[in-house]
Amino acid sequence: MANRALTFQRVTKLYQQRQVALSDVSFEVPLGATVGLLGANGSGKSTAIRSALGLITPTAGSIHVFGRPMRPGAKALRQRLGYLSDDPVFPKDLNAIEYLTFVGRAFGLATLERSARIGNLLRAVGLTDDAGRRVGTYSTGMKTRLGVAASLMNDPELLVWDEPTAGLDPISRMQTLDLLERLKGNKTVILSSHILGDIDRVCDQLVVLNKGRLLFTGTRHSLESRLPQSMLELRMTGEVSDFRDLVFNQLGRKDQCRDGGRMRLEILKEDDVGALVTELLQLGKASGIRIEGITSTGRQLEDAYLKLITDDEFRGFDLASQP
Repeated sequence: MANRALTFQRVTKLYQQRQVALSDVSFEVPLGATVGLLGANGSGKSTAIRSALGLITPTAGSIHVFGRPMRPGAKALRQRLGYLSDDPVFPKDLNAIEYLTFVGRAFGLATLERSARIGNLLRAVGLTDDAGRRVGTYSTGMKTRLGVAASLMNDPELLVWDEPTAGLDPISRMQTLDLLERLKGNKTVILSSHILGDIDRVCDQLVVLNKGRLLFTGTRHSLESRLPQSMLELRMTGEVSDFRDLVFNQLGRKDQCRDGGRMRLEILKEDDVGALVTELLQLGKASGIRIEGITSTGRQLEDAYLKLITDDEFRGFDLASQP
């Protein structure tokens, strides 16, 4: 564990003996890595984050941070962490400087060090001009940026950010991602996000959860390498659900995209692409939808992630249908 910032060892979390939030989950986060935590709502991401922070105790298994067990009373360990909630809450009557001063005092920072960090962090998150405004007047995006600054006040070794770009305008989102890239290698970062483009840009490793189970842990490249070199992307208009059913039932192809107007299909080594396109056009006509275009694209993180989730869902259906 010497080179690990975070280690989950067979972690299970049950809530009131009614809900399995995590089931036998094991993974490691190397020091200095930027790790993307992926999963749909209900996948167990929030429980994994709260467990890593020592806010809740696993029902079974163990969690170590920097080689030491994380428990609710592990104050010294938590002082080495920085956390941004997906819905940060702040005192409405304080301004940004007053709030960050409060956070700095809570961590025992001396006045000179605290003041220097406040100035640098407000500049880094683009809040310098609004530092004197009451936080209660901030937009959702401004509150998120203030939360980013607060999570960095103690110069943490491990950052856990939950949806840090949610609600941000394009410029603020770009600034936040730029900040994450500057932190690469200097801090260990766990980034939970629904925006796969953000994960693709800044994360070098991934942890994927689905319904409380670990589906994948490893590098982004190793996940993407499970896909063929090329995919067919269809852009469609009309009622596409019948078309998707026909493609699966008649061609045996699973859609790797959940966007209503798009479909992404694997191109297999043995495929005659021209014949496949002809079949798709015929099925589109039969189902009454209009195919606006068909293009060939390379591997994408979105495809690999959705294939992983889709395959897991189909395994669940297969098990449920067994006698």
